[in-house]
Amino acid sequence: MTDVFQVEVVVPGPSNAVRSDDHPILESGSLAFPRGRYTLDFKPGDDRSSCVLNHRIEHAPLITRLVEAGQAQYACVVSAPASSYRKTHLSAEARQAVAWSAGDLGEPPLFTPMVVCMETLGLSLDSDADGLHRIWDKQEITLHKGARLALGSVIQLEASISHLLSMQKDENLGPGRFFVDAQTEPFLFVVKLSEDLHSGLQYDHSAHRANIMTHVVTACFALLQRKFRGDDGESGWKSHRNLVALSEHLKSKGLVDWTEDEFRPEEAATALYRLVLPTHVGAGADEGESP
Repeated sequence: MTDVFQVEVVVPGPSNAVRSDDHPILESGSLAFPRGRYTLDFKPGDDRSSCVLNHRIEHAPLITRLVEAGQAQYACVVSAPASSYRKTHLSAEARQAVAWSAGDLGEPPLFTPMVVCMETLGLSLDSDADGLHRIWDKQEITLHKGARLALGSVIQLEASISHLLSMQKDENLGPGRFFVDAQTEPFLFVVKLSEDLHSGLQYDHSAHRANIMTHVVTACFALLQRKFRGDDGESGWKSHRNLVALSEHLKSKGLVDWTEDEFRPEEAATALYRLVLPTHVGAGADEGESP
């Protein structure tokens, strides 16, 4: 089961300074809402292309009131700098489901939670009723459509090779066959699969699927070792942010990356996608070629 983790996105610290925005914002470094807190629960989806957020605004009555009136909404910006991907997802409810196409990104996405104004509003502020710092008391402001009322810290998921896989059916391949190639803008492993393997990866969630993934990932690591071992400056693998993140991910697991002499593609692949043995092994021989 995918873990849920809580993110504290606003932690006002002691300070005599008050930011000079043209409207109050609940965010780190601003004392516009002295007691305000913006927290959220963040649950990545098992499919690696979705997540669920639960936004919570506390001690910021102005923002709460605008959300309840439908004049503001919760938002999550999903972005991937390597592919220039950026999309804002809106939700009228505090529980927000967000989905994206992994093939459009080419790297683990960044998530920026926020609350945005949905229409242009003229407001007369009351520091007590609105939960604001006294410097905003009796101020006349204009909130423009799209203005950020609360802004959270950027969330980045742990890098995973699954974010780099583009699974594509190739009808020219015979049953049970696949091969791996790479594209570089953005970097992706292009996995060409026979029709039966492609269908199996989509609909079969048994041990067979896990073992197919082990083979696929082994081939991906072998390709990296073969073609991306050296770093040729701006054109080398370090120019791809997602490969840098993958290298760091391997090292966080106690593994070396593909630039090291000790790197073994099959060892790295089975560390991330271990082979799964059947619960009961029959007496007959497995199908396939004999050793």
